[in-house]
Amino acid sequence: MIAYIIYLLLKGFSLFINFLPEGFALWMGRQLGTVMYLLDLEHRKVAIQNLHIAFGQEKSEEEMRSIAKKNFQNLGMMAIEFFRIPGMDLETYQKKVEAEGVDEALKVLEKNRGALLLLGHFGNWELMALMSKVIQKNILVIAKPIKNNPWLERWFLESREGIGLEVIPPKNATLKVIQALSKNKVVGILFDQRGRRSKGIWVDFFGRKVPTTPGLAVMALKSGAPVLPVFMIRNGFQKHRLIVRKPLNLIHTGNFDKDVEANTQLFNVTLESIIREYPDQWLWIHRRWERKKGTHHQ
Repeated sequence: MIAYIIYLLLKGFSLFINFLPEGFALWMGRQLGTVMYLLDLEHRKVAIQNLHIAFGQEKSEEEMRSIAKKNFQNLGMMAIEFFRIPGMDLETYQKKVEAEGVDEALKVLEKNRGALLLLGHFGNWELMALMSKVIQKNILVIAKPIKNNPWLERWFLESREGIGLEVIPPKNATLKVIQALSKNKVVGILFDQRGRRSKGIWVDFFGRKVPTTPGLAVMALKSGAPVLPVFMIRNGFQKHRLIVRKPLNLIHTGNFDKDVEANTQLFNVTLESIIREYPDQWLWIHRRWERKKGTHHQ
């Protein structure tokens, strides 16, 4: 019953947000982010701890707190935009989003090996879904189903499929992805979340070893598909930049296990470079690094 009430409340909020002028709705989202920065002490602490790990030797305390606050504001605006995406057509999307490198990216599909997109939680990453309309090709993504709320899961799934995503659950995902790539499909992989200690590969990220999922490297090496870094960056208040970079030069030594580790490291280096370029755009509230006892930053 509670799950259904949550679904109805979010449905109502979505209708309300789509009724408002976009500029005012985004202003509300930014204010919501500011309030959450002040009130959500746990996630603020995580963000500042992460920033100390990444930039503690490079940026002042004031700079890091400013980045954390902007991060919360971006998330507030993203929450508003999330509910407006399903009603966005291609013309509206192209007015809001300046795309870079899409034409070059499409050329890799001429080799009929598909393409793997190295994605991160940057800017409004949900807006990247509409890239499917730009390339006129559905994009396959891996997403965990929402537990304990079938109404919310069905709504979100239908919304994502309506804008050109094919959503598959994580179970047996590697095999399904390789099969999709053999059919020249495009597959997006969000790569920047913490991997399981038992299954992840420990590679460097901002100078510290972190457990990182090897899935993307395994898929790339087994399929021969190119890996293209793709990022959505917020560019001002109502504009965004979709950045599609050239395929990465993957490492091939003939030793599969070593190649998986080396390429997983390559992907982390790629993510780190874009985070350094746009530090306030990444999801700092995710506990990417392990906590060290005695570390407290409010």
